[in-house]
Amino acid sequence: MEASPSPAGPAARSGRRVRWGAALLVALAAAVATPLAALGSQRQTVVLMGDSLSAISAPLIGPYFDLLGYDLRPATLSGSGLLDTEVDWPAHARALVAQDDPSVVVVEFIGDYGFLGTRPGVAAHSPEFYAQWAAVAQQLEDILSSRGARVYWVLGPPVSNPVNEAAIVTLDRIYERLHAPNTASGHPLTIDVTPALTGGTGRYTEYLPGPGGVPVQVRTPNGTHFTLYGAALFGRAIAQAIGPA
Repeated sequence: MEASPSPAGPAARSGRRVRWGAALLVALAAAVATPLAALGSQRQTVVLMGDSLSAISAPLIGPYFDLLGYDLRPATLSGSGLLDTEVDWPAHARALVAQDDPSVVVVEFIGDYGFLGTRPGVAAHSPEFYAQWAAVAQQLEDILSSRGARVYWVLGPPVSNPVNEAAIVTLDRIYERLHAPNTASGHPLTIDVTPALTGGTGRYTEYLPGPGGVPVQVRTPNGTHFTLYGAALFGRAIAQAIGPA
């Protein structure tokens, strides 16, 4: 089992915060190597749709997309999933396409269910749950790509809870098997953020080596959410996968 840094007193924590802050600034400045020429290109719109992972990360993803020549339109809701009864994601998708006509859409949902309503007779992680999730995911793909937008589905990242991790793996397979109407292969575009959030190991970790090799916390103790540094890594992985406008 990977050891985590031991608790320290206020002075040590303060020093660690300074180092962490410097590391974050370095990461934000150097994470995406983009020619400045991208700033002069015609700007396009990218929509970020997702749950709390995207909501937490949106402020840090925005600068990456700005460098790449995109204007970011966040459409995120913490605790939300594709089977919500209090939120109609297909309707939101239609509105986003009509209002913003995005060139790129990034979709990230790791399986939240029950926070914003449950469907009668549908239990979390049941066969019916996954069947209905797949149907809504395909509906979103069709809607979001209807005007030619490139739609990217985010795969992962690992979480510490084994039940939720198994669900994420199942949802990733669903996303990978969607039919993408406007790709040459018919397969959807995906972004695997797991290497960036696991240091290339593919396994959940709360800490990763930062600039200079100093351990930096990338996930919060709840085993799911990102710290600011983790959100920066998440944003970099997405920006690098999409590339300049």
